[in-house]
This record gives sequence, C-alpha cells and structure tokens, in this order.
Amino acid sequence: MMDLNSFLVAYRSWLRGIVPGLDGAFRGPAEDAALDRYEDAVGAELPGELGQLWRIHDGEAGPEPSGGTIGGLVFLGVERSLSEWAMWSSIRAETSDADLQALSTFSESVPAEAVQSEYSAAGWLPILKESMEANYLGPDLAPGPGGVPGQVINFGRDEDRKVVISRSMSDLLGFLTSEAERGEFVVSSVHPGGQPVLAHRRGRLISVLCDLAESRGPLA
Repeated sequence: MMDLNSFLVAYRSWLRGIVPGLDGAFRGPAEDAALDRYEDAVGAELPGELGQLWRIHDGEAGPEPSGGTIGGLVFLGVERSLSEWAMWSSIRAETSDADLQALSTFSESVPAEAVQSEYSAAGWLPILKESMEANYLGPDLAPGPGGVPGQVINFGRDEDRKVVISRSMSDLLGFLTSEAERGEFVVSSVHPGGQPVLAHRRGRLISVLCDLAESRGPLA
C-alpha cells in the first residue's frame, strides 16, 4: 500500500503533465513549532498522518480565486487551516445556542450516526477548501457514535449532509490520485489571471465525492 509521500509524488507527476507550473504551488514542509501551535489552538493532538502531510507540504501558495492544486480544491497549510478553524470557532461563540440548534436540525450523517449532527464542530479540521467558499474536506476528531476518529468528512456553510468520504487522509489522497490518473480531472477554465482551474469531469468535486462515498462506502 502506498504512503502519503508516494501518493503526493504520483499526484504531482500527473499534475506536471496536465498543468505545467501548477505543481510549483506546493509549499515546503511545515515547521514543528507551527504544528505545535495548531494543536494548542484546537486543543487536540493531530492525526499522525496529518502531521506527516504538512511535514511534506505546508499547503499551497498562490491566490485562492485561481482554484486549487488538489482537483480544484485549495490545499490549506497549517496557518491557513488554523485561520479557517478559528473563523468557525468565532461563529460558534457568537451564535446563540438556539440559533446553532436550529441550524443543526438540517444536518444529517452518512452513514447514520457516524458524524455529529451539528452545523459546526471544533473537531472538524479544514484541510482541503472549495475555492472562494466556506466548504471543506478534513479529518473529524470528534465523530458520532458510529464514526471513527480521523475519518475524513465534508463540512462547511453549504454542507448539511455530512458524509464519511474516507477513513483517512491517505485514503482520500490515494483515491484522488487514482481519479487523476484515470483522467477524471480536467482543466475546466482559465482564471483571468492566467491560472488554469482544475475540476472533476462530473461536476463539483465535494458533491462528487459525497455521492461516490454514499453509494460505495468510504473511498480509498
């Protein structure tokens, strides 16, 4: 079975072939001090593979409006991920319990009880972000009674139906690499700044992954 580094090497090799230059957006490794600050802020130890991922690449550089490197999703580094997490922490703190409860009534979990029936939760870590939107994929550190810590879910402003997409970040990156190599990712457009924009052939990537995981089970 391939490890995270092998998946990233394979994905970047594919990326160089379809969008020369975009591969250069990947940043170097994160510093241990930054990872420590992240854990202190979220109040939890990071899954080992997430620390491994950030020690290989601390996310991607470049303006978000141009899309992202991972199938069109923006790969957040430590500081950008923490900024998004902190924004949602502030939203929860500033929203009344009654309003949060009302927002959470629309939440559903796939499979049932695998994900907390909440609008937002502190244990959801944003790692891949939909460009210019507050929607994410990332590890769930506080799953529902039917879930597993570290499972990768979708969450965010438009994500009421929360699906266990993969059992781990390595499973997700492995699946996305396979999709890329099968030709499922294409250049959908070119940003006005000249940056090619990646997309899945079937449409919005988060929705595609949710639908696949709901029909097949967690992707790997």
